[in-house]
Order: sequence, then C-alpha cells, then structure tokens
Amino acid sequence: MKLSTEQKSANKLARQEAKAIAKKFAQIEADKNQKPVNLITFSIEWSKAHHPTCTAKVHYTDGTAQQITARAGGWGYCKESTVIANIFNASLKYKLYQITETEKMPYGISLYSDRFYFAGGVGTSCYYQIAEFIGGKFERVASGKTYDAFRFTFNN
Repeated sequence: MKLSTEQKSANKLARQEAKAIAKKFAQIEADKNQKPVNLITFSIEWSKAHHPTCTAKVHYTDGTAQQITARAGGWGYCKESTVIANIFNASLKYKLYQITETEKMPYGISLYSDRFYFAGGVGTSCYYQIAEFIGGKFERVASGKTYDAFRFTFNN
C-alpha cells in the first residue's frame, strides 16, 4: 500500500520531532555529565571597541585542565557577564542539575525548555550570588584599564 503525500509529510514531521527531542535529552545528559570542576581562573582582555575576550583555565577534580575562550560584541548589554556565563555554561552546568530548590535560584540562572543555563547580560555582580548558590566563591582578583581577572573556587 502506497502512502499518500499527507501521510509521508506526517511521517517526516514525526521523525523530525523525535530527532529534536532526542537531541535535547542528549544535550541535557551531556550537561549533567560534565567533569567536576575544582577551580576556574578568568582573564578578560578588553579591546579598544570595549569588547571582551575571556580566556579561562578550568581545573578539574581529576587533575586535568582545559582552556576555554569566550568573546562578546555589540552594544546595549553587559558583555563581561556574557563571557563569564559562557565559561560557566561550558564547565559548571552540571551543578545546576543538582539543584533541589529551583524557586530559590538567584537572578542569572534560568530554566528554559527543561534545560538549565547561566544567563549572560545580567551584570557581573550577579555571579557572586550565583557562585554562592552552587556552592562556590567568585571573586575579582585583579583589574586594570583593559584587563579584569576573576577566580571561581568551590567552598570546602
């Protein structure tokens, strides 16, 4: 029996939806299974156009380390918190899935479409409370005319 055009279209749509759902759940699992972090150092260099480039060194509890780079451009939002959020998302999302009291989440942590993420553009000052909420400490360790440095550690 041949399928009609409508049936073929419906089958194709169902396959696309199933694929999108599988992709979403695979990303959630990848987020939950990030390597546990011990320390992150953030080095932010500001361009003449006031756009930051953040180079972060992520130290994991297994003794390994990784360098991650994030950039932000444009106007009208906090670019510094955006690059910090990118680093947090790349290395600390697993902590968000350990949250049991989502109603107490500080500004800058979001849950959208069943996925947690750290929001950018919220202001760097929000990351002090965010770090505390996930069991860590975020601190500015240096700053200059075109440079800022931060450190994130977990409280022991």
